[in-house]
Amino acid sequence: MEDNFEVYPDKIRTYTTSIVFMFFGVCFFTVIFIHTYLIFKIFSLFFAVMSLYLVYKTFHDGHLDHPDYVINDMGITDNTKSRRIIVPWSDVLKIEMTPNNASMQIGILAKSIVSDQEEKTDILKENFASNGNLAFYSVMIDGFKYRQKSFLKIFKELERQGVKHNPKILISEYVDPETKRKMADKRDAEIRAKRREEKMAYRMMHPKKHWWSRG
Repeated sequence: MEDNFEVYPDKIRTYTTSIVFMFFGVCFFTVIFIHTYLIFKIFSLFFAVMSLYLVYKTFHDGHLDHPDYVINDMGITDNTKSRRIIVPWSDVLKIEMTPNNASMQIGILAKSIVSDQEEKTDILKENFASNGNLAFYSVMIDGFKYRQKSFLKIFKELERQGVKHNPKILISEYVDPETKRKMADKRDAEIRAKRREEKMAYRMMHPKKHWWSRG
């Protein structure tokens, strides 16, 4: 199979996230042994258990023996769901990088591959919870699971293969407002510099004659 690009969980991100959850779990657990109200101890125990569960889930998901996503000439395969999803390039309409509630994500919009209305509603709810909108993404790649360099590499691979296998796919890369402002300022400065050069060139080609040199 050509251009087989497999996306595995980022091990470094898995370890760092697990350590953070472990730290919060220990902090919540220590509240049980201090002198405070019973209700605080109950809530702390609950959050401690939740934190330890997230440590287990994060560590478990980060060490699966199969890739989360596979990008190749057949399309995009999503193995993160209970039911594997395969989206062929011919069905992909748009690949975009968008900000969600906590980090960046890659949303892949394709022709509907879900016929069951109830399942479609569940997917829309999941998109709204993670991204804050009701876009129906067939595949979502959460940037929280990957370091920035790895995340951008995934997007560039999707862009490369998407354009190669289906030139009609719309590619949209997110640019933060500050970067947009700097790009606009740079573009305006280049335009002003070009105008000054043109004005200087015109003056050199058409020097102004003084009254005493006129004959």
